[in-house]
Amino acid sequence: MRTVVVSCSLWLAAASCFAADAVQVPVWAPEGAALTLQSVSASVDGSPSEVLGVHAPTDDLMLLVVLDLTDDLAAVEQASGALLARVQSLAPNHYVGVLTAQNGLRVLAEPTGDRDVASAAIRSQQVGGRAGLLETIENAAKIGSSIINKSGVRLAILYVTDSDVNNYREALNNPSINYSDGGDVSRRADSLVRERIARMVASLTTTQAPVFITHLTYRNDSLNVAYQTGLISLAAATGGSTRVARSLSEIPAVVNTTLDQILGHYAVTVALHKSGKKVDVTLANQAGGDLNYRSSYTFEN
Repeated sequence: MRTVVVSCSLWLAAASCFAADAVQVPVWAPEGAALTLQSVSASVDGSPSEVLGVHAPTDDLMLLVVLDLTDDLAAVEQASGALLARVQSLAPNHYVGVLTAQNGLRVLAEPTGDRDVASAAIRSQQVGGRAGLLETIENAAKIGSSIINKSGVRLAILYVTDSDVNNYREALNNPSINYSDGGDVSRRADSLVRERIARMVASLTTTQAPVFITHLTYRNDSLNVAYQTGLISLAAATGGSTRVARSLSEIPAVVNTTLDQILGHYAVTVALHKSGKKVDVTLANQAGGDLNYRSSYTFEN
């Protein structure tokens, strides 16, 4: 089993989002099925392509935990308790880095196999300030992609957030309105949120690190509903997922279900022979059973 070594310089700036000749695809197999290098076949834009590697759930994993905690101390305590318990129970070949999203993306603990160091970083996060998920998720995904490119390690990013769309520095609740046009769609209070999310979804398709979002506080006003729906789209664009807790009692289950999904994913590396445009990846398991995976990627020019 390979030991993962990541240079600290990877935290300072995101390198190119893709290696020139391969992409790492997050994949989930049916329960009871196992993927191997021999059993997985791939095609890119309809043409057969080589599978260069298959990393299983038992292989090395780098988990980057990004904390975006500004609001409800009770919800944060529920999430922290569940997260800390899982961090302590991770396998020896699972490495955890901890970051904070408030006031920009900052590192609290570099990726480490020392559970006490990671746990201390999680506990050190202060609750308060401005929400930072929208301002940091693209950079986090680029950093994760840079690590994948340089190390080939199986990697996932987990955002733990209680963000309120009204708590961002950018005024996402104040769209410009053309009052002379009665049909102006910008009269919708959620138009800025939707437009911002749409741009970010396009940007995230140029990255390859799967992002998972655990939102601790469901809010049912129209602006936050649009925001929470947008978070689902953002994570899905990377091959990850979003779960929103509807009550304090749901938070531990939401955290654990998301971590189960992260820990259970395969990373299948597929050879690419083209760049500069969108590519569609198709995978099949010759042993049978449908695979759940991200299929669409975009290359930056």
